[in-house]
Amino acid sequence: MRKLFFLALIAIVATQIACKKGSVTTEHGYKFTNHTDKGGTKPQPGETVLLQTYTYIGDSLMASTQKNYGGPREFALFEKDKLPKRVPAIYDACLLMGEGDSATVIEVIDTFLQKFIPPALKDAKEVRYEIVIVDIITADEKKQAEDAAKAQFATVEAAVKTVVADYSAGKIADKITTTATGLKVYIVEKGSGAALKPGESIKTNYYGALKTGTMFDNSYERGEPLSFPVGVGQMIPGYDEGAMLLNHGGKAYFFIPPALGYGAQENGPIPANSELVFYVEIL
Repeated sequence: MRKLFFLALIAIVATQIACKKGSVTTEHGYKFTNHTDKGGTKPQPGETVLLQTYTYIGDSLMASTQKNYGGPREFALFEKDKLPKRVPAIYDACLLMGEGDSATVIEVIDTFLQKFIPPALKDAKEVRYEIVIVDIITADEKKQAEDAAKAQFATVEAAVKTVVADYSAGKIADKITTTATGLKVYIVEKGSGAALKPGESIKTNYYGALKTGTMFDNSYERGEPLSFPVGVGQMIPGYDEGAMLLNHGGKAYFFIPPALGYGAQENGPIPANSELVFYVEIL
């Protein structure tokens, strides 16, 4: 009996040692534990990681990429000489993980974080982030994608201006479908990929213009597509509805009436009660 007790005690101590060994303090003071440590390539400052994250206070799930964005989300890792004064806990965690790893990183709630804590959880001491690195996008890969998107800008801009002019002149009326909500859609390509599912995280390149042809925003010049969970109301109604009519690989023009855009509210360069024209590519 004493032998069994002794063996059990050894097992408990060994487990505790292993747990302590698995937890480290990161460069900026966060408690970090890698649960898998598969030995894969680790991301480097300046690269981008595709992350699945879950943020907890105690047992309460406060946010997650799945809940808020419909799936993994890109997180750009700062260059070492461009670190902000307050370095995010997730940044430190990513540099200690490899592709496919899952980990936990804990941040102590200080006076800065306290401002964002719900009153019901004001006595909480820590925020816990559960993280999975889904993919690593190297700086070269990121630059190639950005350059390719920027190279498309001139071509897309010329095409949009032509379509907007033809739309105003009534020349493409036979190519446009009007939905029950009043959204007008000109589908260039339906897309040969899978149909989009509500809540799915998608990436879209877009060019937005007023009915006059004046551009107000686009993703091509930024070199980075827009990511969002489709069909759950995160985007303006017309953009969301239009995207759901396409498959992956689809391309279309959305002619969005004010009621499905920003309505009577002025929004930056967009005047109140504006009809919006979007050229959209579903990646």
